[in-house]
Amino acid sequence: MNQAYLRRTAPTLDRGRLRAAIEDAFTNLALHPERRFHFVSGAPLARRLGYTQAMLDGVPREALASFSGVGNPFRMDGIERGLQVLDVGCGSGVDSLIAARMVGPRGRVIGVDMTAAMVERAQDSVLRAGVANVSIEWGHAECLPLPDASVDVVISNGVVVLTPDKRDTFREIARVLRPGGLLRIADVVVQWRIPPYVAEATHLWTECIGGATWLEDYAPLLRGAGFVEPRVAEIFDVFAGTEVERNSSMFRARGANVAARLPG
Repeated sequence: MNQAYLRRTAPTLDRGRLRAAIEDAFTNLALHPERRFHFVSGAPLARRLGYTQAMLDGVPREALASFSGVGNPFRMDGIERGLQVLDVGCGSGVDSLIAARMVGPRGRVIGVDMTAAMVERAQDSVLRAGVANVSIEWGHAECLPLPDASVDVVISNGVVVLTPDKRDTFREIARVLRPGGLLRIADVVVQWRIPPYVAEATHLWTECIGGATWLEDYAPLLRGAGFVEPRVAEIFDVFAGTEVERNSSMFRARGANVAARLPG
């Protein structure tokens, strides 16, 4: 593994500008889902990613309209009744609501998102759905508002790709997971290395390309954060037919379901 590559997080990237651009994009999706997004969103995206109607039953249409993701964490096992689940970057709350049904009334789901408009949308979605085992909080993936070893499963959908330092993100996720806890996320991987000039372009980050992880680095990255048994479980051509297809094809960017667990 190229350690220098893993350490590179686009040194000239303005993280404040990047965060503002990401928040702007997802604020627009939360408030104006009818407007054109730079890739597929809403119900068409959910169908593309293999979400079944049974999964989406009970999800308010307002939440589904603002849905964005790059894979489907529910196509992997591990979310069982009675468990505590954290949804990192919960967006409009679609995945949180699906997980809430899976864990049942004795389980709990905590959704965390950094975009205030998405937090409000998710909180409204929870109220509309009438579920009592979901709470939505504001926070960042690199600094989660949870105590150590407090959840059994972490899910996420298209969020790690937007974080500048993946090592910090996965170490923080490992911190809040209990021993033996499961990671079940969807992320973006590339099959060609991304050069620095791409990693420094803010607009390519908001397109979920500039911050993508090279496929061969994903397992070492997870092991470095303390996870075992890392695997890329499934690949999705999520960018096909979108405005960013040309840019994504340059590096063979794909959505991917990724699984791992903590020892213990």
